[in-house]
Amino acid sequence: MKPHMKRMAAVFLLAFTTCTVVDAAGPIYRCGREYSQTPCSGGRLIDTADPRSAAQRAEAQRVLAREQELGAQMERERRAQEAGHTPALAGVINGRPAPAEPAASSKSRGKNKKKAAKPAVFKAVAPVTKAKRAQE
Repeated sequence: MKPHMKRMAAVFLLAFTTCTVVDAAGPIYRCGREYSQTPCSGGRLIDTADPRSAAQRAEAQRVLAREQELGAQMERERRAQEAGHTPALAGVINGRPAPAEPAASSKSRGKNKKKAAKPAVFKAVAPVTKAKRAQE
């Protein structure tokens, strides 16, 4: 059996199953904000018949099968594309390589090494208010 014939058979089987399931579900009643299969006081019978013709249902099933096929194809293409990508390196956040370190000249190696300046110590001080100034 050809692949497209298998798909068509599956679509018709699905359409037939859907039609029989809807008919076998029985009546549906709306009771206020809820729906039930058993009648209730003040409940309304809901028409669950599918207003579409058999041709419209079959066309809808063909469209569904085609969209599912396209979705599966797009997923395969995406996975193949993602497999070809290499993960980004943490050191290259902006997409440009890091600048090269300046080379130390031969004169400065070992001679006249300057001591690194110590960072200033932070000291938090409360602000002086007008009232405190008046007291001083």
